[in-house]
Parts: sequence; C-alpha cells; structure tokens
Amino acid sequence: MWTLLWLGGPFLVAAVLAAALACSWLRAYVLLGLGIVIGAGFVLAVYLHAPTHYNGCEDCEQSFGRWWEPAFIVTLAGIGYFFWLLGIGVGAFVNLLVRSAREGDAGRPPGH
Repeated sequence: MWTLLWLGGPFLVAAVLAAALACSWLRAYVLLGLGIVIGAGFVLAVYLHAPTHYNGCEDCEQSFGRWWEPAFIVTLAGIGYFFWLLGIGVGAFVNLLVRSAREGDAGRPPGH
C-alpha cells in the first residue's frame, strides 16, 4: 500500500498535470522543474522534522546537526522524481493524442 502511494502518487500527479498543461516544450520543462522543487521540499521537510538529539535510531546518523538518514531520503526522492518523469511522459503523450484527435475532427467535413 505504501509503495503504491510513494511511487504512484508522483506518477499520477505528474500525469494529470502534464495531460492538462503540457501543450508546449516550455510547459513540460516547467513541470520538470516543479518536480525538482517538490523533491527538494520533501528532503528539507524530512530534515526539519528529524530530531536534534539521539533518539535510539540505529540506522540514523548525525548529519547537519540532526539525526536522520540523508542517503535513504535522497534516494527516495530520486525514485519519486523518476516516477514523476514517467508521469510527465505519459501525460504529455495523452495531451498529444487528444490534441491530434481534436485537430483531426476539426478538418473533417460535417456529416462524415
């Protein structure tokens, strides 16, 4: 369940945003940048919620004054960004299909 949430969430959000907004390369690049900002915000949020004192976590290390697992969190953000990229690709493809279908119907004479 959690795997689906962590991996499916970025994919679905990116796919919906790209299907709705990615009608040009510039907008697709903006969505790519948005994914980087969200990933950086995730890492920052985890860092700010980590305790400043040792809390018994055997896997954690003190890094930047807090007890947390920076390598695991950055890896998790990277995997989430990969699925974000896949979602943008799928959403942009859906956007392209919808636009081409609309343009195809617009050039057809009425009644055919």
